[in-house]
Amino acid sequence: MRGALRQKKLKSGKLSLYIDYYPPVWNPQAKQYTRREFLNLHLHANPVTPLEKQENKLYNEIAEKIYLKRMKALMLDANGLYNKDALDADFYLYALNFIRGKQREGVDTTHHETAIKYLKRWMGEHFKFRNIDEIFLKKFKEYLLTTNSLKSSKSKLAQNSAASYYDKFILIIQSAFLDKYLPEDYSLRVPRISNVDTFRQIIDDEELRLLLENPIDDDTVFRSSIFALLSGFRFSAIKVLKWRDLHFSEALCTWYVYMIDPKPERSFKHYISQQAVNILGEKQEGDKLIFPDLNYSRTRTRLQEWFARVGLKDKAKFHNWRHKYATDLIEKGEDIYVVSKMLNHKHVKTTQIYAKVPDTNRAKAASKAINKHLN
Repeated sequence: MRGALRQKKLKSGKLSLYIDYYPPVWNPQAKQYTRREFLNLHLHANPVTPLEKQENKLYNEIAEKIYLKRMKALMLDANGLYNKDALDADFYLYALNFIRGKQREGVDTTHHETAIKYLKRWMGEHFKFRNIDEIFLKKFKEYLLTTNSLKSSKSKLAQNSAASYYDKFILIIQSAFLDKYLPEDYSLRVPRISNVDTFRQIIDDEELRLLLENPIDDDTVFRSSIFALLSGFRFSAIKVLKWRDLHFSEALCTWYVYMIDPKPERSFKHYISQQAVNILGEKQEGDKLIFPDLNYSRTRTRLQEWFARVGLKDKAKFHNWRHKYATDLIEKGEDIYVVSKMLNHKHVKTTQIYAKVPDTNRAKAASKAINKHLN
């Protein structure tokens, strides 16, 4: 591996200093091989004044130091030795490039980005690789398990959320180790945050009957809720749903929605029933929103009023319509893989939270556990 410090004449007349590598070297941030590394140092081609001569001398000295540092790193890499200079690299810059790479692959990076936000809140805006070791990972775990949510200073970050953010952070750490920014993969010596089973306040059939018999006097909140119940859409998707997203398949003789689902940020073709379409009202043309007045704050307040009226205040969450949609499909015998696709889940594992055996099925099973030899 060899390299040389060279100059390139610019249109401005100045000389740009760069390192010419041969053969090309791997750039872990750009994820490609490169021959040239421009140092953002520019010389005066024909220095005249003492200041110009002094600038040229200074920039040449800086370029020489960078060049020697790069050659040392390449020599260590060629001999399988770790380059300690990598520890001075900016972790946040590496994380940003990692996240952008995932986005180009179509990966939902929301939790990756949120993990970095928690890290910045804890460590500040400047963070280098040399700060990362086994002790740091343990402390970051403890921080996530004890800190308040970014959404509210009064509510503690849920353990399952902490687990997800920590896992995404560890993916970046492991990638950095493979790219030789870290001397070892410290995550191997630090157990991940375990998930805990959460009790989901899902609406049952009797409670749904009470809600439908005592509807809220807010047409937008009522219709958007029932549409979520019949389609399984999240609030974020319903809020941006437009009439042009609604289509009818002549071949299948059914309606479907084709849109970019906001949360996973990927295209989603979702079949819905005629009953779900009916709740939307008369179909319109163009780019108009189906629920133009839908507002999260107002919807949350009105839902609390609606549910409290029938004694269900603890279940007053818009997302519960989606839960009810999923559990109803599973109780009716629909395959979990199909339900996963209906919910636009990337992994079936995410859908399995709805697949616990319903009480009605368990009650029926219990009635069959009878021994004919006993009275």
